[in-house]
Amino acid sequence: MFDFLRKHFSGRRSISTKSDQVRPGVQLLASVLVCFPEIEAVSYDPAEELLTMDFIVRDLVPPAEIEKFAALLAESIETYQMIEGGTVSEMDFSYERHEGLTMFHLSRRMDEVSERELNLVVQILKDRFGEKLRIDPHGADTLDSEFRTLQHETLERMLMAVRELPLRDRLVGIRERDQVVVYNR
Repeated sequence: MFDFLRKHFSGRRSISTKSDQVRPGVQLLASVLVCFPEIEAVSYDPAEELLTMDFIVRDLVPPAEIEKFAALLAESIETYQMIEGGTVSEMDFSYERHEGLTMFHLSRRMDEVSERELNLVVQILKDRFGEKLRIDPHGADTLDSEFRTLQHETLERMLMAVRELPLRDRLVGIRERDQVVVYNR
């Protein structure tokens, strides 16, 4: 599973193929979606080094309420990063409203985000929107507890690994029925 890390740290030179370069990103995005069934889609843009997460609320949330929520989210992330000794150099929050749905897009720098920060974001969304927040019914709660723990550990390791070996490919991860699919764009 972590062959790319073994190759990097073993001191042996090897020729990396295109699939070897993509694999860590695919594993990372898949782990994000498996660990957080509240995240509808996730993408990575190597030019901006941003990880973007999409959330769906089954309601037309008024723009004024969205602005208040965005301010709360930004303050919460900044406070969390301050407590953890990190920084928030890049955060973007936008939304779309479509026929009874509101989609939130949260973008964070890949080298600043952590599994615990993602937990915080998801908890704030769940606290604020409750049952209206779309959660994949095949999500982490339905997984075996050992597998769920392994996925969270994998996610944290992958987030640490991409700080050392940045991703070069543009990737998109989505939910498709009861599966998680990651595309290289």
